[in-house]
Amino acid sequence: MKVQVQDLGKLRREMQIEIPFDEIRGEYQQVKDQLRNTRLRGFRPGKFPKGWMKSRFRSSMAYEIRERLFPQFYSRALQSENLIPAVPPTSLNIDFDEKKPLSFKVELEIAPTLPEIDYDKLALEEQELDEVTDKDIDDMLQQLRRARSVREPKEAGVVEKGNLVTFDARGTLDGEPLPEEQQIEKSEFEVGGEFFTEFSDAVLGMAVEETKTVTLEMGSTFNDELQGKSAEFEITVQSIELLTLPELDEEFFKSYGHDTEEDLRKAVREMQSENKKNNRMTDYREQLLPQLVRQLEDIDLPESSIAEREKALKEEKNEAGEELTEEQISQRMEAHRDRLRRDFLVDHIFRSAALQLDEATLANRFSNAAGMMGLSAQDFYNHRYGRVMMNSMVAELRGEQALNYVIEKLIGPETASEASDNAEEKQEAATEQD
Repeated sequence: MKVQVQDLGKLRREMQIEIPFDEIRGEYQQVKDQLRNTRLRGFRPGKFPKGWMKSRFRSSMAYEIRERLFPQFYSRALQSENLIPAVPPTSLNIDFDEKKPLSFKVELEIAPTLPEIDYDKLALEEQELDEVTDKDIDDMLQQLRRARSVREPKEAGVVEKGNLVTFDARGTLDGEPLPEEQQIEKSEFEVGGEFFTEFSDAVLGMAVEETKTVTLEMGSTFNDELQGKSAEFEITVQSIELLTLPELDEEFFKSYGHDTEEDLRKAVREMQSENKKNNRMTDYREQLLPQLVRQLEDIDLPESSIAEREKALKEEKNEAGEELTEEQISQRMEAHRDRLRRDFLVDHIFRSAALQLDEATLANRFSNAAGMMGLSAQDFYNHRYGRVMMNSMVAELRGEQALNYVIEKLIGPETASEASDNAEEKQEAATEQD
């Protein structure tokens, strides 16, 4: 295989790849053999209209090249030239004939060369780990009890704290209905719990099928553009249920894989301790990432990705069906540039430090996600959504590991290693029968 690379300026490259005829001849022959077995109506086996074989060979071979052969040879060419693509190829020309070599001419943009990380300009506000208290354990046990709670209709009476309520809430802002996706229909929440907090006080004292109108300040239930604004809501309670929590007895302990309350509390303590360590590392990563991205403000970014994102934003509408303002487009473009810088940074750290993806943690996270969907890990992966989620998890985990590596450089390996993903394994063990 012959490879020639031409520098087109900044990150743009033109790559010419030629596959010798002897190497590609077998692929040509395989396509022709498949075509010879084609049965055409009105023709005897092996017989075809004049020119049909040549025409079909070109179309069939072109498809085979684009779908199967090009990705193979492109990957080999990138490796041979030590090039890392930043985005998929921006253009591809294929030249082939059944008696000639196969050649590609492809334009691409490569990942930028990054400067060395200036550790002297990085700062982390170190945090002391809080001890796990008895209250922490009691709160977690209460959550575990809620996971085993029994629901039953509340036959009479009104909504009280701790009830499970199903409700509708139609909202208007300045006399105009909220966007449909922000309207609430047949949603349920525990009154006084962590979800739909804006409505907890509003539904207290209401009966089933009762409707009332209230003005509420919108919080985390709603999107960023609506949060903090006051809207008028027509609330209707559809149903009220009682939640009966199980007793802390032997049956309850065994449902979580433990024989006694002492054993369960010990497991919860360990899990809570690991969670605190992981929360600390999450905070460190959130402190560190913006500082690292600022060190990359002057690097070249792939022009095709920038142009594609800008075009999409100019065609995008907000929730009111209006075009985005120049300021909104500018803000989102800068966020896109920062995402590109972050992705290049993670990849650079991962490669230069020769890090290996934590396959055990990845498998554990994916299995947990599959379980939430009621599927095995393999069945979930067989779905397109499962594969998309797997790719997202890989990217997220690579980011965590890359930033943890930098944190270790800043504050030492002991702190970083303390915050391993053992918390996930321990949480799964404590709740595996949930």
